[in-house]
Amino acid sequence: MRVAEQGGEIVSADSRQVYRDMDIATAKPTPEERRGVPHHMIDVTDPGERYDVARYQREARAVLADLAARGVRATVVGGTGLYVRALLDGLDLASVPGDAEIRAELEREAQHYGGGALHERLRGLDPEAAARVDPRNVRRLVRYLEVALIAGSVSALWRGGEPVAARRIGLRPPREVLARRIEQRVREMVARGVLEETSRLLERGVDPRLPSMSGHGYPHWIRHLRGELDLESAIALTVRDTKAYSRRQMTWFRRDPLVVWCDPTVDDALALALRAA
Repeated sequence: MRVAEQGGEIVSADSRQVYRDMDIATAKPTPEERRGVPHHMIDVTDPGERYDVARYQREARAVLADLAARGVRATVVGGTGLYVRALLDGLDLASVPGDAEIRAELEREAQHYGGGALHERLRGLDPEAAARVDPRNVRRLVRYLEVALIAGSVSALWRGGEPVAARRIGLRPPREVLARRIEQRVREMVARGVLEETSRLLERGVDPRLPSMSGHGYPHWIRHLRGELDLESAIALTVRDTKAYSRRQMTWFRRDPLVVWCDPTVDDALALALRAA
């Protein structure tokens, strides 16, 4: 609510909050919070659709342009490093993190079918990128396909646009506080009905293999609903995965020299941001 006191609006940079009807598992702001201050880039697509970083970059930058035109302060909030990078810095190929499993599968495909098959696959995903790479250059084909499967597009990264000026504040609470809060949050999700939320998504026919269903505990809630996992095990695995994700977040954002770090248990992050503005 303190953002509203400053006359600002919030732009989410969360890769899962873009999906409608996935509220509890993604820890979306409550309806009351959203009535108190406008939020953007939340509930913009259905969970059955594929949503990529290139689309996020295009839509979120349009939001920033609109807020700037209206003289409204934008506060970008969220921890999906690739989305933050796309929005504020533009993107380049080197900035997209790799995925060892995807890369290994593509390399096996190349060995079995040859570079021509990879090139045709890339052509189907991103014709512009395919036109820039020789079908005999298997190493580059593998990287382009890896990026396309992660980010949705290779060519969009070549057109990332100019950086957006922003003050960057990172929250770094003590590890024990973060670990305790993660476990508390997961148990709160169960109490609020995350199992019912997951069940409704499955009943609607949302494929568990889609990117929308890949994070925030959904794979474990699904296994529990199928009788493959008891509830405490599902909770423990979700806590484990969330802690691992928080470590990856810190690794990503520590590489950004512009981030000013603060401990939210003792510091006022918003006041720090306002002083820096």
